[in-house]
Amino acid sequence: MSGWKRSFAGAAAFAAVLLGAGSLTATIATAQPAGAEAAIDAHYTDKGGAATPLGEKVGAVYAFGPDGAAQDYRGGKIIYSADTGAKVMYGAILDKYLALGGADAVGYPTNDESDVAVAGTARFSEFSAPDGATIQWSPQNGAWLVRGPIRTAWSELNATDGVLGAPTSDTTLANGVYSQSFTGQNGEPVQIQWSQADGFVSTPPAIAGQLSGLDVSAPGAPPGDSMSSGAAPAPATGSDSNAKWWALPIGLLIAAAAGGLAMLATRSRGHQHHSVGTTTAGAHRAPTRTAGAPVAAAGGQRHTAGAHLATLAERARTFGGGHGRPV
Repeated sequence: MSGWKRSFAGAAAFAAVLLGAGSLTATIATAQPAGAEAAIDAHYTDKGGAATPLGEKVGAVYAFGPDGAAQDYRGGKIIYSADTGAKVMYGAILDKYLALGGADAVGYPTNDESDVAVAGTARFSEFSAPDGATIQWSPQNGAWLVRGPIRTAWSELNATDGVLGAPTSDTTLANGVYSQSFTGQNGEPVQIQWSQADGFVSTPPAIAGQLSGLDVSAPGAPPGDSMSSGAAPAPATGSDSNAKWWALPIGLLIAAAAGGLAMLATRSRGHQHHSVGTTTAGAHRAPTRTAGAPVAAAGGQRHTAGAHLATLAERARTFGGGHGRPV
């Protein structure tokens, strides 16, 4: 009996070792790569941090896909792999990517989500799938995956700006046949297929003729190479994807420039008026403002760097009875 007990104990111990090894293997397989957190944090800072549509961090960096990592934010994700680096994804494109299976299905993003130059409202992300993969979103058509030989053809024909236009379905693969639909141009939708046996077949047929002899044995150039406008990333949503986080500062700069030009014109008219001696007794002349003159701001106040200038009327509106309380 004691020998049986020893044998059972030994078997149990061996099983425990195997289970422990299996658990360790699983941990190693899903562990985030070294340097992932630092790379993600650096990219987040470089892109503007919480001031961008990404917003604040949610949780910690975690393993993502077969050999990558990701960090969640209130407005999106930064996804990292050693081969592709840290890349930003948002909204509808991120949702489509995750619904397709993420890194296990189409690889890791190879660019920060970017504008499609042709329309200005569409967005795209490229991925590291061996046969090439692109997800494009537009407010008119939604987010769709283009991959494989059809992606190569789409790129060859100048992507969204070409005869195929924008995708209106995902690329599908059944029985060796890749298929997809596109908007086409001039309101005429396009259906396109590719198979090893028949090559490209399209409706209308003339499009397939433009692809005769196209090599699809390796992924073609990323369609994003011709689509990218180099704009700062902004989220793709189901409604207004092209709201840029940098629109406000640019608007302020434009307003400042317009205000400066207007006041230069005012000064010029004041000098001309003075030079011909047309200023009459008792007339009110606006005080001269120099370079860096105030620009209208919220609440009717005017601001310059490090200073606040207000007219007497503005002071009366702002401070009731001299007690410093807004009226």
